[in-house]
Amino acid sequence: MPETQVGDISIYYEVKGSGYPLLMIMGLSFSLLDWGDAFLDEMAKHYQVIVFDNRDSGRTKSQSIENYTTADMANDAAGLLNALGIAQTHVLGGSMGGMIAQQFALRHASKLNKLILACTMAGGDCSDFDPNNRGDLLDILFPESYLAISHNREKAEDFFKKTSPYHSQQDGLIRLLQAHNTHDTCNLLQGIKAPTLIITGDSDSVIPPGNSNILNNRILGSELKIIKQAGHGLLYSHTAEFAKILIDFLS
Repeated sequence: MPETQVGDISIYYEVKGSGYPLLMIMGLSFSLLDWGDAFLDEMAKHYQVIVFDNRDSGRTKSQSIENYTTADMANDAAGLLNALGIAQTHVLGGSMGGMIAQQFALRHASKLNKLILACTMAGGDCSDFDPNNRGDLLDILFPESYLAISHNREKAEDFFKKTSPYHSQQDGLIRLLQAHNTHDTCNLLQGIKAPTLIITGDSDSVIPPGNSNILNNRILGSELKIIKQAGHGLLYSHTAEFAKILIDFLS
């Protein structure tokens, strides 16, 4: 099992493909399995893809019971790169992973080539986010128009049945939520100097697309892409389109 000790956690990670490194940071409570084989395989045709389980998620083991921040989680990612002997990488962060990626760009700029922020936000006073957004996972991730097609719902249900046993639970989930809800780079984004792509779905109800406009306005020179008829789960519903946008940007 590929694990490496970074501070107070033993990070579970996987590396696929070859080429220039691409570190991918997953969102709240999900594990590396939630990237899905189709997306991972496509990206691994072009890059050395490094995926890992955040602290309190998946198969990463934490010895800490203290609260932490998205900045601490960015330091975890940098520590993993150090352990793997990777000096510089592209970084993709989705949802909470995008918040961690912002902190990575601010704290570890020398390790970063290009930055991709997907379906995410800056937090603080310049974000539109409802922390009480609850409901069925599929209804949160996908627009009604997508789930109305029967095989789409069935495919998503089957996928998350396989990955949900690795989702964060109990105290670990509470710590992750605390880190998520206290994230705030609102007044720091101008410090991100790496070439940056911001991508969102026009039907994202979890982190509404207006948050991507804010990121785009505050990160100098950043590029914004909006996928039509896509929600927070655009990684799954629009896999090929999402991957092509990323590869075009990174090429």
